[in-house]
Amino acid sequence: MLTHIHIKNFAVVEDIAIDFDAGMTVITGETGAGKSILIDALGLCLGDRADSSSVRYGADKAEISASFDLHGLAQAQAWLAKHHLDSDDDLVLRRIVTSEGRSKAYINGVPCTAQQCNELGEFLVDIHGQHAHQSLMNKKTHRHILDALIADTSYLHRVRELAHEFREVKKELDALTQGNSDNQEAKAFLEYQVEELQSVILSADELESLEQEQDLLSQGETLIKQLSEAAYHCEQQSDGLRQTIRLLESGLKSGLTSEAYELLNSALIQVDEARRDIERRSDKLELNPERLVEITERLDKVYELARKHRTQPDQLAQKLQTYELELEALLGADERITELKRQLTHIQAAYGGAAEALSGQRKAAAEHLQSEVHDQLQSLAMGQCRFGIALTPHISEIPSPYGAEEIEFKIATQREGELKALAKIASGGELSRISLAIQVVTAQQAVTPTLIFDEVDVGIGGATADIVGQRLHGLTSHSQVLCVTHLAQVAGQGDHHLLIAKHNDDSGVRTVIERLSNEQRVEEIARMVGGVNITDQTKAHAAQLLRQYS
Repeated sequence: MLTHIHIKNFAVVEDIAIDFDAGMTVITGETGAGKSILIDALGLCLGDRADSSSVRYGADKAEISASFDLHGLAQAQAWLAKHHLDSDDDLVLRRIVTSEGRSKAYINGVPCTAQQCNELGEFLVDIHGQHAHQSLMNKKTHRHILDALIADTSYLHRVRELAHEFREVKKELDALTQGNSDNQEAKAFLEYQVEELQSVILSADELESLEQEQDLLSQGETLIKQLSEAAYHCEQQSDGLRQTIRLLESGLKSGLTSEAYELLNSALIQVDEARRDIERRSDKLELNPERLVEITERLDKVYELARKHRTQPDQLAQKLQTYELELEALLGADERITELKRQLTHIQAAYGGAAEALSGQRKAAAEHLQSEVHDQLQSLAMGQCRFGIALTPHISEIPSPYGAEEIEFKIATQREGELKALAKIASGGELSRISLAIQVVTAQQAVTPTLIFDEVDVGIGGATADIVGQRLHGLTSHSQVLCVTHLAQVAGQGDHHLLIAKHNDDSGVRTVIERLSNEQRVEEIARMVGGVNITDQTKAHAAQLLRQYS
């Protein structure tokens, strides 16, 4: 629970420190005295947005620190341990706001973010504001109130997760399919190009070999004739060399012709070998017009595709590889689209199951809230009213993070009247009491150690005010209650009483907070009952109120 708060240079507060106890603490003061300053200051420690306007005029910075006793608060202690901010049973939140608008936050002296303070604050304090009845006009508020009554929030979180996942997958799918028609045209074009190139594609070695074969086949008849003549001349040369060699044989003994003999003999061997090679190659050559036509047509296609793709014939293989990679990317996009559609179907099925389970929880929570609010309205002089909660299914192709139904609070001011939207049928005073009834019920369900009610009794008076005080005090059985009020009947039921007043002196306007004794409480409650003119009669009435509720 909240044990202490120290406020310095905040709004019109110069420097105040207040201790808090268990039970119900009421906070009163004249209109404009700044009764909500305590709550606003605490809100800053709990992560509310800060700006320079909250700094007292003339001061460099505002500083607020709030201390809490965490005894028995397992969730808060677990959060601190998770963020390596372990403590025993004591917690101090501190917030500093400079006149330039800069802000710093601390948890147990360790710098942290306002968001972290907000997360931790959810385990510590629940603030019910004076304008809660106005927010009842918003269906979003109705959903928040009802969902807060669900003990097992796993389906609530699951629905939100699946809805978010669906939107992310759908976003990717839409991006892929947005230009799907263009992709199909590109895919058809690439498939044609790849097929065409694959039908004629040649490696560099194959291209060179075919070009050589084409050259041979196209010159076949001429080459055969030329080789035949070359072989004949080689034969003639061989005969001449043999005759010459025989003429030199007589000079071999003297060594006169031995060198020439060896050279001519070697030449004869080479000429004979050349002739035999020419004859072998000539025998292999054949005239094949069909093969020549086949090779020529294929090479013509290669040269044509090279011109078409503006590249060299030996670079067509590289061009084919480029097209294949582009086609693979498009085919991969088609596969991804198929996979994303499968994912969406799976997510929708999972969402449907989680949303159905959440709907069941909401229906049970709605029945409970309707019954409890009805009981509260009975005691708040609205027993003739009927409070209802409409759960209206909404059909949508896109899963909603808020579940499968719209939630709306409705009221009938007569027992047999038709349930209608609050905005259409309830007056301001009725809305205040309906709001208070709902807040009391939801506060009873809460496990938050400190409950703060900031003038939630607006629009309520008379005998109903007694009941309001009783309901608020009844919450002290499980929580510490702080209540800013303007009703004497509510103030009289507090276990502790703080008075907020605004003083004017040479240093300017400043707000002070004072813990009241029993005698001082009589004076303050008398003021609340009788206004400016406090008489013995109003004091007696105030004393009677305190005795009645003590």
